[in-house]
Amino acid sequence: MVRPAKKVTVEELKEMIQDSKSIILNDFTGLNVADISELRRHCRENGIRFRVIKNTLAKRSFGELGIEGMDALLEGPTALAVSTVDEVAPARVLRKFADEYELPRFKGGYVAGRILDEKETVRLASLPSREVILAQVVGTFQAPLRGFVGVLSASLRDLAGVLDAIRDKKGAA
Repeated sequence: MVRPAKKVTVEELKEMIQDSKSIILNDFTGLNVADISELRRHCRENGIRFRVIKNTLAKRSFGELGIEGMDALLEGPTALAVSTVDEVAPARVLRKFADEYELPRFKGGYVAGRILDEKETVRLASLPSREVILAQVVGTFQAPLRGFVGVLSASLRDLAGVLDAIRDKKGAA
């Protein structure tokens, strides 16, 4: 028999998972309460929900949402970092925190309907932010146009230089 508190927790997890763009699962073993509080603060500042969960309740939540294959990732102590805005943000924040504290360890993730293993999650964390990628795309589009404008202005500048030289030559003669 399932207790009402567990049903509520499963429903909360389902709601959190259903609206997410990315879910990063991590093992927080070795972090003390102060470190976890600091990690939660970093997550909140970046619009990420961080929650320690029971694996059985997480399995039930994923199963009820039709997300299969997550059971292998739900072994040992597990915490979820969930973002409803940016696919890369949870992995990036957790990696930045892990670089400083050497923990937590990635277990895997679920991004855009695809289950990621630990290595793929680490690669995801190394991607630049959405704003940086957009700036790079804009810069790539802008470079040929900037070169074209430079060529056109160089021709006009050279023509003006030739006309000035002719004027100076005729004025001197």
